[in-house]
Amino acid sequence: MTRRWWWWWRERSSAERMDAMVRWPLYLFSTTEPGLALLAVNSRSGAWGPPAAGLLAVSALHAVACVALLRAGLAAHLGGPRPPARLVAGAAAGAIVMAVVGAAVPGFAADPGGGGVPITLTVAMIAGGALTGAVAPLLRTPALLGCVALGAAGAGGLVAAAAAGTTGPGNAPGTAAVEAAMFYAYTVVLVALTYRVSTWMLGVVWEIDRSRAAHASLAVAEERLRFARDLHDVLGHNLSLMAVQSELAARLAGRGDAEAVNRMLDVRQVAHESLREMRAVVDGYRRADLGAELAGAQSLLRSAGVACQVTGAASRGGREQALPPSAQAALGWVVREATTNVIHHSEATTCAIDLEVRDGPGHARTAVLRITNDGVPPVPAGATRPGGSPPAPGAGSGLAGLDERLAGLGGVLTVAREPGGSFVLEARLPVPADATHGTAPAGTPPPARGAAIMLEAGS
Repeated sequence: MTRRWWWWWRERSSAERMDAMVRWPLYLFSTTEPGLALLAVNSRSGAWGPPAAGLLAVSALHAVACVALLRAGLAAHLGGPRPPARLVAGAAAGAIVMAVVGAAVPGFAADPGGGGVPITLTVAMIAGGALTGAVAPLLRTPALLGCVALGAAGAGGLVAAAAAGTTGPGNAPGTAAVEAAMFYAYTVVLVALTYRVSTWMLGVVWEIDRSRAAHASLAVAEERLRFARDLHDVLGHNLSLMAVQSELAARLAGRGDAEAVNRMLDVRQVAHESLREMRAVVDGYRRADLGAELAGAQSLLRSAGVACQVTGAASRGGREQALPPSAQAALGWVVREATTNVIHHSEATTCAIDLEVRDGPGHARTAVLRITNDGVPPVPAGATRPGGSPPAPGAGSGLAGLDERLAGLGGVLTVAREPGGSFVLEARLPVPADATHGTAPAGTPPPARGAAIMLEAGS
C-alpha cells in the first residue's frame, strides 16, 4: 500500500503535489469537528446523554457537509462551477443546529471556574469556524467578515441566553455576550484567514503552472514563425521571379518566339537556386551546435519548471568548440533527445548536465556527456526490450536512434536507474587526437532528415 501511494505521488506533477499539500490539510482540519465535540463532552462530568449523542451525530454530518462545500468552493475558485445553493444552505443549517444542540447539553453553559470559556461557546466556535472556512474560497473579504460578525452575534446571544438566571460577578448576561462575541470573532477570523491564504496559494500555484505551459507553447510558436520567415525570405522572391518568367515564356511560345526557350531555362535556373537555398536553410536548422543546444536545453527545462545546471570543464567558456563538428552534432542530438524525454516522459524537478573531455592512453580523448534527472517514471510490470531484458526507464525509439548515431562514430550510449530514483543517460564518444575546430572526419554521416527541430518533434 505504501509503495503504491509512493508511485502515485511520484507520478504527480509539481503543481499537483503542491495542490495536494495545500488542499488536504484543509480537509483534515474540517474533519476534526466530531473529535473536538467528543473532547467537549468528555470535559464535563454528567454531560453524556441524548443531547450529547445528538451533538456528536450532528457534528459528524456537519463535517461531511463542510468538506464537500470546501471542495466545491476550491474548484469554483480555480475556474469550476459554483457549488449548489442547497449545499451551502445545508452546511449553514448544520452549524446552527450544532450550536443549539451544544447549548442543550447539561453542564455546557456553566463556567465553574469563573474565568474560563463556556463549552457552549466552544461548540459554537467549532461549528462556525468549520462553516466559515468552507465558504472562504467563495466569498469576498467583506462578505466573509460579515459572516464572522453574524456568527459572533449569534454566539454572544447563545451564551447570554445560557447564562441567564445564573449568579456571580462573572455571569452577567450582557458581559458574557460581549466577551463571547469578541472571543468568537477573534478565533474565527484567524481560521478564515488561514483558509483564505491557502486558497490564494492554490490559485497562484495553478496560475504559475499555466504560465509555464503557455511559455513553452509560445517558444514553439516563435520557432515556427522564425522558420517560416526564413523560408519566405528565401523563396518569396524566387517564386515571384519564376511566375513572371513562366508567364513571359508562355506568351512568347504562343507567338512562336524562340526566346521562350531561354525564358524557361531561366526558370529552371531560378528553381535550382531556390532548391539550393532552401536546403541551406533547413540544414542550418538541422545542424546541432553543442553550445547552443546546452544553452537551449537549460532555458527550456527552466521554462518547464525543472531546475537545470550545466557543469563540466568542456561546457564552460565555449570550450565545447574544441570538439570536432561531428562530435558536437552527435552530442547535440543527445542533449535534444534527453531534454525532450525529461519534459514529456518524466516528472523531474532537477536535471544536471555534465560535459567532460577525458584523456585516455596516449593522445586519445573521450567526450563524456552525462545527463541526470530525478523524475524516473515507473517501469510497467512485465515490460521487456526486444532482447528479453527489462527496459531502462525512458528507453524508446529516440534513444535507439541516438545509440545508432553514436555507434557510427565509435561511441556508446547507456541509460541506467541509480539508487535513490535518479535516471542517468551517458554518452561516450571518442575524439580524434588530430581533430581541429571546423573539420570533420571523412565519411561523417549528416543528421537524419526526419529529425529537423527538437521543438517541432516535441510538439
